[in-house]
Amino acid sequence: MSLIKKGLSDSKYYLIANIGNKLLAFLIIPILTKSVSVEEFATYDLFLIISSFLNIFVILGIDSGIGILLTESKNSHQQLSFLYVSTIIISFTVISIISIILNLMFFYRDELFLLNREIWLYISFYVLFYMISYHTFSFLRWREKAKEASFISLFSYILGMVLGVFSLYFSGGIESYIQGLVIGVFLGSLVSLFIARDYILDFKIIDNAKELLKELFILSLPYVPNSLGNSLMQFIDRFVILMLFGKYELGLYAVIMKLAKIPKIVIDTLSGGFFPIMFKNYKSIKGRKLIRDFFHIYLISIPIFFIIVYFIDDSIVKIFAGSKYIDVAYMLPMALVSILFMGGTKLNGLGYSIKRKTHHILYITFLSIVLNYLFSLLFGYLIGLEGIIVGTLIAGIVKIYLYTLYSEKLYSFGYSFRLIISISLLSLILVLSCLY
Repeated sequence: MSLIKKGLSDSKYYLIANIGNKLLAFLIIPILTKSVSVEEFATYDLFLIISSFLNIFVILGIDSGIGILLTESKNSHQQLSFLYVSTIIISFTVISIISIILNLMFFYRDELFLLNREIWLYISFYVLFYMISYHTFSFLRWREKAKEASFISLFSYILGMVLGVFSLYFSGGIESYIQGLVIGVFLGSLVSLFIARDYILDFKIIDNAKELLKELFILSLPYVPNSLGNSLMQFIDRFVILMLFGKYELGLYAVIMKLAKIPKIVIDTLSGGFFPIMFKNYKSIKGRKLIRDFFHIYLISIPIFFIIVYFIDDSIVKIFAGSKYIDVAYMLPMALVSILFMGGTKLNGLGYSIKRKTHHILYITFLSIVLNYLFSLLFGYLIGLEGIIVGTLIAGIVKIYLYTLYSEKLYSFGYSFRLIISISLLSLILVLSCLY
């Protein structure tokens, strides 16, 4: 209990900012769905998915890997300064390379993934400015400056949303809203740099710079496959839908998936606030029990969420998306279960980090990506749009089982595999029942 109280105290501002951001993202859905066409909402969804996908290559897992180095360097201001500025420079270099590649591609085609050159330009700027704010947020959070970090996050999102809605009201079209988001994250990046100015002004190449950066990459890069896998899961869904159906169907699917993500967002926010506490206390009996219980409660909550949403799916979709999406409301509880399984590995893979065997994540992630593509393509072709959700769910079940299995072999927390199998079968039965 004391660990839980400490976690709540240390992560208060982190939770406020993340819940605030996600709540605003949820509240913007009815504004957009009722202001733009289904196809335009598909464009907005692709903008977010592609931006998140590119962020993985730009961030390079540094937000996770740097935690250990920041803890070890807490009394060395010069080393902290070097780490912060170096992460910005590394990510800036990557986004520059990506931008060059995109520009070259547009010499030979007018659209890429049904998005024109202007939308891709917005994506590039959004990723650039988001990178600065995110690195600063992560850096300050690990430095136990959650208040400053949370202010950056909340300021950027609120300003971007307000500017986006303002532009949407006067100009119309989803591009106006996207422009507002880009301006908001740009201003947020300026605030980030101002807050971290002491680290920037004191930057210089330190004696052990090469060794420190090597250690940073060793700790960080193994996190990329897992993040890349989670992003590719969403990206592959969209890719398969565009292959089998079209942009209209993608818009329908995108709305359902965004509504279904709400419980997962809340859980991720809570677990993100507790993660530093878990990492510091995994050796103790209470710490291991807290980690184990957190994952078990997560599993048990999946069918409970399904049952609750099953009886109110029409009302949720009608209130938050409007009548033009009501025909696919039955997919909401299905999508919810699929998302919870696919994203469940964030809570049960601490063994990989403890033993510094995070490269094992690559094999499980690659397998789940392949399975997701094959199952989504197969069931999408046989069943229709809801088949994409079924395919992703099956891939998610395989992923969460294997992820837990190999994590336990590295460092055991006593996870119940009987519980994993039982919840998986029950959830699959519940989802399939929605098809009849």
